[in-house]
Amino acid sequence: MKLAIADPPYYRRAQRWYGTHRGHQNGRGKPDQHPDAATWDQLDTHLELLERLETEFDGWAYAGSPDYLAALAPAIPAHAEIAVWRRGNAIPNGSRIRHLWEFVIVRVPDGRTARGTGLDVDDVLDSGIQTRNRFVGAKPEAWTRWVLALLGHDPGQDEVVDLFPGSGAVLTASDGLLPLPLA
Repeated sequence: MKLAIADPPYYRRAQRWYGTHRGHQNGRGKPDQHPDAATWDQLDTHLELLERLETEFDGWAYAGSPDYLAALAPAIPAHAEIAVWRRGNAIPNGSRIRHLWEFVIVRVPDGRTARGTGLDVDDVLDSGIQTRNRFVGAKPEAWTRWVLALLGHDPGQDEVVDLFPGSGAVLTASDGLLPLPLA
C-alpha cells in the first residue's frame, strides 16, 4: 500500500518559520528558507493537500495545530480519525492560550481498521518536542513511529512517502521498528 505522512508548514505560521520572517528568538532553530512558504499561509493550500492525500494514497496522516482544525473540518473524510499528540513542553505561540497538543488526521487504509489487523495503538501520544539539535517543527522519533503504527504500516509491503521531508525523521522511523503492542 502507498502511505503518506504530511507535516506541512502550519497554516498562518509558514512565512514566519519557513519564509522571510524572523521565526522565534531572532531565527534560532529556523530551518532553511523555502521560497513557497507563503502559500502555506493560505487555507486553500491545506484543503488541496487533504484532497490530494485522499486521492493519491491508500492511507495517510496530516499534522496540524488546534487553532485551525475547525477550518479544515469540512474537508476531513468521514472515515478519517483525529489523533492527538500531547507535547507538554510546547514553544509559546504568541497566544494567551498555550497549545500543548497537535492534531493528526489519520486515514487508515481499508482493511487495516479492525482489531487484529495490526498493532493496537492509542489515539493519543504523550511525548514532548525535542529541541536539541533539531529545528522548529521537527517531530520526535516517537511521533513518527506512532503515526506509522496508527496507519498500520507494514514495512514489508508498504511504500511510505514523506511529503515534507525536512528533518528526515520519517525515513529514519519507517525502518520497521514500531512501538511495542499495548498490554
